[in-house]
Amino acid sequence: MKKITLGVSVLSLLAASVVYAAPMTNMDQGTGKIDASFSLGPSFKVEEYGWTRDMDGKTRGRLGLTYGLGDKIGIDYKYVGHAGDALDSSLQSNQLNLMYQFNPNIAAFAGYVHTRLKVPGGNIEDSQNGYQVGVLGRMDIAQRTSAWASIGVGNKITAYEVGVGYDLTHNFDLDLFYTNTKYRGFDYGIDAKTHGVNLGVTYHF
Repeated sequence: MKKITLGVSVLSLLAASVVYAAPMTNMDQGTGKIDASFSLGPSFKVEEYGWTRDMDGKTRGRLGLTYGLGDKIGIDYKYVGHAGDALDSSLQSNQLNLMYQFNPNIAAFAGYVHTRLKVPGGNIEDSQNGYQVGVLGRMDIAQRTSAWASIGVGNKITAYEVGVGYDLTHNFDLDLFYTNTKYRGFDYGIDAKTHGVNLGVTYHF
């Protein structure tokens, strides 16, 4: 609950100002962005029946694509992958969302989440389907620099993200952001938690 409250508070601050870096400022037809990032020291843990096991997160990558359909509506796809040294563990999440851009600072999203958890050394392998709804906010904080935050909640996922982006060129941004996600409801009462700082690049077209 504290994490959700923090995310909402950050979004409230962002909503008070104007414009964009990694997120899009509008959903005009044909506009879009592609982003890719990797994690700097990720955390990957599995919770089962009240106990937590650290999977010793070693890698984390993310790919995303957002495309404007017009009339303030767009679609967003995101892939997130985690790997851990412990028990050859891994987690992959595919998310597809419909987005609505209220103004250049605020957008809402709702969509589908498919997540697969594998811990071969712990005899765990399961996948699940769910939904999420959320909101994204952004603002300019300095010349060529902007900040953003998002929060999403669903029946199988709770996630928030806070980041800053720097405009390298008209089309490219350099991004630094923190993500925290909990995936719930795998077999045998298992949940998975990930968080970490990420470095990436966004291409706007």
